Amino acid sequence: MPFADHRRDMAQTTDKTAGAALLILRFFLAVFLLQWSIEKLVVPSATIRIAQSFYGVSLPTEASYALGVAELVLALALLLGAFRTISYGLSLIVHTVTVVVSWRQLLDPYGFAQIGNHLWISTWPTWGAFAALFLLRSWDTYSIDSWRGSRT
Repeated sequence: MPFADHRRDMAQTTDKTAGAALLILRFFLAVFLLQWSIEKLVVPSATIRIAQSFYGVSLPTEASYALGVAELVLALALLLGAFRTISYGLSLIVHTVTVVVSWRQLLDPYGFAQIGNHLWISTWPTWGAFAALFLLRSWDTYSIDSWRGSRT
């Protein structure tokens, strides 16, 4: 096989593998966001408590529902790969805010100052996954946006 043919075959294999990897990444990040949006709708008191303790904001119950619906729409767009730049970017921003407001837990993961919990460390690789998905969004071939683009 000539070198050029081999490179073309490798590129096609890489495109398919990258697309499948991004589909998996997108699916599990969407499930992650869906869990939080459903909590806002089903257990609004938890959202109110989190908003008060982490953000220093008092939320009415209606705000929990509104945030839950907005996050649900965002999570579904992420799940489907719709409006990739917007949905992946907003997902990254939403998670970035979570990481930033949890800085105390991140700096004291073992609770030496009685504020930490090592489970907060999981926000870092999750942030990395959101960032990677956003940066590689044009390679996300198994998405609604990619399907729409192929039809034109």
